[in-house]
Amino acid sequence: MWSRRQVLWALVLAGAAAPLAGCGFRPLHGSANTNAVGLSVDHQMASIAVSPIENRDGQQLHNALRDRFNPLGQPAYASYWLDVSLTTRTYGALARRGLSATRRNVEMNAFYALRDTAGRIVLRERAEIVTGFDEFDDPLNDLSSLNDAVRRTTLQIADQIHTRVAVFLTEGTAPDMPAAKPAEKEPPTAVTPTGEPIGAWARKR
Repeated sequence: MWSRRQVLWALVLAGAAAPLAGCGFRPLHGSANTNAVGLSVDHQMASIAVSPIENRDGQQLHNALRDRFNPLGQPAYASYWLDVSLTTRTYGALARRGLSATRRNVEMNAFYALRDTAGRIVLRERAEIVTGFDEFDDPLNDLSSLNDAVRRTTLQIADQIHTRVAVFLTEGTAPDMPAAKPAEKEPPTAVTPTGEPIGAWARKR
């Protein structure tokens, strides 16, 4: 038996979801979601292989992207490759009178490109995230705060890239396939005035 509160919550959620059904709202993910060319967006996302990213911050971002694109492991046959170049900058945001920083920002810029199997770049974008942390003149605590800020920034960058690629694929892009070679037409056969092929007429002669 449901309690009265559970029934009320169910009615509220149903009422909130009803307008979305008729307004064209469509989630980016889900087994029922396909793009304009009829391909499953989830299937395409899982077929994206994430290239290795340089340095320690890049390794964290690589792992975060793998968790989002390939939770079951890298695809055996990739439809796309995601290349990322990452830069990280840490700088003082607030300072005391003695010019020692009391708060620092961590700024990450990720330049990424999506390549198809032919090596053509089909999407090129940049993701930027800035987070901050407080300094307390305690080296161990400050290092821990810095590492946490880098971790949070990396996760937000990964979310931003994942969402942008999902939107791109939802717009209806399909992996390029080799174009079929058109069939060659046979040259027209020359005929005599009586309608016989010239070759047959020549053999009779």
